[in-house]
Amino acid sequence: MFSNNPMTLADLPVIPIDLESFAVRTYPTPFVHIERWSMVWGCLPISYSYQDCTWKLSPFLTIWVLCGIGFNVPCFYDCLMASVGGDNSITLYVMILIVAVMSVSAVAMHVLSLVHYKKWVDFLNGWMKFERRFPTLTAGVHSYRHTIPLYVSFFICIVFFVVNILNELRFNLINNDGIGRMLSLVYVYVIYSFTLSMPVLWVIMASKVFTICFINIRKELECILECAKFGMDRSSGIQKCIAAGDIHLLKDAVLELRRIIRAFKAIMGPFLLVIVPHHIISLICFLYWTLVSVLDYSDWYFPLSFGLLSIQAIAPIFCGAIYSEDIQIKKDSIIEPLLMLKGTMKDQEAKDRMSLLIDHVTRMDAQIEGQGFFILNKSMATTVVNTVVTYLVVLIQFYGSG
Repeated sequence: MFSNNPMTLADLPVIPIDLESFAVRTYPTPFVHIERWSMVWGCLPISYSYQDCTWKLSPFLTIWVLCGIGFNVPCFYDCLMASVGGDNSITLYVMILIVAVMSVSAVAMHVLSLVHYKKWVDFLNGWMKFERRFPTLTAGVHSYRHTIPLYVSFFICIVFFVVNILNELRFNLINNDGIGRMLSLVYVYVIYSFTLSMPVLWVIMASKVFTICFINIRKELECILECAKFGMDRSSGIQKCIAAGDIHLLKDAVLELRRIIRAFKAIMGPFLLVIVPHHIISLICFLYWTLVSVLDYSDWYFPLSFGLLSIQAIAPIFCGAIYSEDIQIKKDSIIEPLLMLKGTMKDQEAKDRMSLLIDHVTRMDAQIEGQGFFILNKSMATTVVNTVVTYLVVLIQFYGSG
């Protein structure tokens, strides 16, 4: 037997055990699926470093984003050249317009992802700190149940892509247009179905995460309110002290969540400023082609193809508007318990601090914006419909006069 000597224990060699290598690596944020979707389609040049426990710029993803920019140039050029015919009809000009808008929008998406990579890093790192500091307020954000809308959106994008490609393949075989045009159209639909869907899918996932946080904050406020009322009824100093400590911590949580939402809005603003006009122009053009194909062609191919593209153009605007407005509704739901909690306070200084917090929450606009030009909500969606109908009538009149 060895003697229990401190010097003997100190001289024993240290056995290095890397416990992290045996642990299962969990993804650091609840945005895992939309992050991977964005990386695949060249719209997110950053990745999580498990070694440094932080998000940083990835050289490989940066090269992939640059490749995405390069892929657009020859493919859209070939598609544009294949679309240009010998006539000078309004249909030809509409076709050139939509191809040009798609090309500019796709390149802008890749460029913006590179320009704002620091904002992506700050947002995701900030969320990780928020989740570690306030685990009770972020409970449930990693649940698969809350990612169902995102999965449904992925499935719809893939289905639309497959159906459109099959329609184009049928048309290509009938007219013997060649492999070059088909490959160009495949990449066009990749851009239209996948790359340009990134901002709206981020809005959907962020909306689910932020609304869960606001729901948890409301629950905590209701618990604090009950604790404060119990302390007042029983004249319990301990209950009052507990309630005061929870209120102080919850103030920090609300202000930190407000900062995270602002960071997310700063990222999405430029993307939405590109994607919303793109969807409006695409919807006008595709609806015009749908009506023209119904009038001029007996084949079901054209109405079906352009009808699907029209749905694909209008659906992201309405989905983004609904989920963006949901954040604002859940944010407004915490104002009532804050006012009730303020009414239980006796100290004037505490009331002033609570009034300041209520003012911050009231003035916070949680809805996603397009760099201040528009707010993504249901009112904007109805305005888009009115605008599309107006321009569609004008195009139909030009078509009729031609």
